[in-house]
Amino acid sequence: MKRAQVKSLRWQTSSTIRHWLPRLQAHRGYWVGGIRENTLEAVQKAAELKYQMVEFDVRLTKDQKVVLFHDGDIQGHALAELAYQEILKLEPVSTLDEVCAWLASYSDKGFKFNIELKTAAILGGALEKQVARIIKKFAIESQVLISSFNPLALGRMRLLNKDLFRALLLTLEDHPKNRWYFRHMTFNFFAKPHVLNLRLNDWSEDKFKNISRLVPVVLWTYNDTDMGVEAVTRKEIGSKLYSEWIHGVISDEITPQRMQGI
Repeated sequence: MKRAQVKSLRWQTSSTIRHWLPRLQAHRGYWVGGIRENTLEAVQKAAELKYQMVEFDVRLTKDQKVVLFHDGDIQGHALAELAYQEILKLEPVSTLDEVCAWLASYSDKGFKFNIELKTAAILGGALEKQVARIIKKFAIESQVLISSFNPLALGRMRLLNKDLFRALLLTLEDHPKNRWYFRHMTFNFFAKPHVLNLRLNDWSEDKFKNISRLVPVVLWTYNDTDMGVEAVTRKEIGSKLYSEWIHGVISDEITPQRMQGI
């Protein structure tokens, strides 16, 4: 089998994904200016600013509630070892049920979620089962992308709901938890991602342009500060954000209004 054929088996190609996937995503909602990240309020603010997709992180509590939260610890406690009501005593958090109920009622049916699964589980899949159940409950499958650094979690989501688009999160940084088989995307045969969400600093045309021929490549986290200037014109934003090989970006700072007219 030719090398190109082997690579294609690691990805789920789609005739619709490039049209479906927006060029710009709000990272953890839009929280610049004091709004708490990964909350319903941050999601709603992104919608108000006319983003077409918002990215956020989800984790599972001890009592099987799916909450929006990035870190594994909350004020020195392991989030997975706390019940939802215990977490609320420490910090206000939003649940996936709350944000999905809002999405189901939101008038713009083109608005989409990029839900990042925060799980390193090799076996089990409790978080994946709950996320799949909630998405089905609110009938928002056509508005959801599932992403994760864990290709096994993506594979389990593929088995739970094959109709959901999936994105592999990838970084090449040297870290004990970033094992060689993650960096080399060994388990893509099981995950079959539709999209590659790649760390900005790891982008290389030589390394990734062949993958970008198969699936969209989205860079994270791309902010004005990454461009090395304090103020950037619309034309400069456009030329730096996108190329023949880069489909889009996930950003904390760049808004849809900045992108108009490109």
